[in-house]
Amino acid sequence: MEKRSTISKKTLKIILGICIGVTILAVAGVFVYTYLADHNTLGRKISIWGVNVSGLDAKQAEEKITAEFADRPVSFQENDQEVYSTTLKELGYSLNEEALLSKLTEIQKQREESRKLFPKEENIEPECQIEEDEEQEKQALDLSNFGTEERKASIDAAIQYDKEKKEFTLVKQVQGTEIDPDKLETTVDINLNAAFDTALLGDTITVPINKHVYVSPTVTVTEDMKNKITDLNSQLKKYRSSTVTYTFGSETAVLDSDTITSWLKAEGETLTLDEEAIKAYISELANKYNTIYVPRTFHTSAGTDVTIEGNEYGYRIDQDGEYAQLLEDLKSGTAVTREPVYSKKGYQRNGTDDLAGSYIEVSLDAQHLWLYKDGCLVTETDIVSGKPVKGRETYRGAWPIAYKASPFNLTSNEYGYDVKVNYWMPFVYGQGLHDASWQSSFGGNRYKTNGSHGCINLPKDQAALIYNTIDAGYPIIIY
Repeated sequence: MEKRSTISKKTLKIILGICIGVTILAVAGVFVYTYLADHNTLGRKISIWGVNVSGLDAKQAEEKITAEFADRPVSFQENDQEVYSTTLKELGYSLNEEALLSKLTEIQKQREESRKLFPKEENIEPECQIEEDEEQEKQALDLSNFGTEERKASIDAAIQYDKEKKEFTLVKQVQGTEIDPDKLETTVDINLNAAFDTALLGDTITVPINKHVYVSPTVTVTEDMKNKITDLNSQLKKYRSSTVTYTFGSETAVLDSDTITSWLKAEGETLTLDEEAIKAYISELANKYNTIYVPRTFHTSAGTDVTIEGNEYGYRIDQDGEYAQLLEDLKSGTAVTREPVYSKKGYQRNGTDDLAGSYIEVSLDAQHLWLYKDGCLVTETDIVSGKPVKGRETYRGAWPIAYKASPFNLTSNEYGYDVKVNYWMPFVYGQGLHDASWQSSFGGNRYKTNGSHGCINLPKDQAALIYNTIDAGYPIIIY
């Protein structure tokens, strides 16, 4: 038969007393721990912006938080690779310690007033003042920190002349990889502030290095540039399709498209014509076809050649006027046929021949006149020219007939005459052709004794015939 063991009442009282004592000591320990943990600290189970500051007083918590903020890493990522890493401290960012300490002290006081034996986990995100040292930031963002690989410069959009295509083309802008310091600083500030708004303290802050940081092209493609391309190529086409055919009577000189094309100067976004080349062309044209104010070689009716020094009849190209007109012709893009722009113009011409078979010829030595029209002799007659004494000789040279008048009064205060003639055809300096009823004969040596005051006296019928054949501008050659 088993023997049961029994605990005396005394023993039970002792055990119960021990348990009660232990419990009292445990509760006392909890109260002691709670007092020690909460007294002059932020308390238990508390985080500030995710940083555990349990058991720390306000100053200790401030130091821990500011250190966490200063050491928060910042990574610069380009093309999914880190090109530079630093910290907020190195970037010149810091928390205002005094303001943070004030906030933490206030939090500590509030928690002491509402101390709980078994507090719940609490994360407080007080407003913090962030300070920025701009000079420190500029040093940290020095471009030498962003890789050693050579960066590409951006290329501006531009209008260029393509020699192979023989037309103007539009080159689009190209984004380079050179970093713009101002854009970089702005991007850093934007990304850091965005990170701070999310979490003042925490993981690495990533700053992207991309086109928003790169130096942008200063010129980008615009509608104006596209329109300009169209206009330039349109004008280019017009120049290349232009021709100018100069007429010199029945003879022509053609300025062809090849020559015009050789004058084109397409550089960048400008299309111009070679001014010097155009002027040189016009000068050559003038040298070949100008006939006035240069000694004239004249083939006489007698079959000899004489040189006319005083040559004031003929054609002279107005080179400035021709230049201006030619530019307008070339812009039109059409085939133009015209005479050159003249400053002096004769009666008619055929190439360099500005008489073309129509002229009055006077030989003072022979005292004879010939009238030609379109290569045919209309009439010839003896004359009486100016008396060969000072002030009365007939001028030698070539001129156009200035005008015609019928009848006309010839007067001279110097020589004291007032004579009516039927046909008056002046050529220069008051001298002209006219009928002279007072002359009893013409030709021979009569001019030596009964010569005029410079005019060429004609029989009336011959004067009438000449008058009715010619017009103003008709050339007269006197030698």
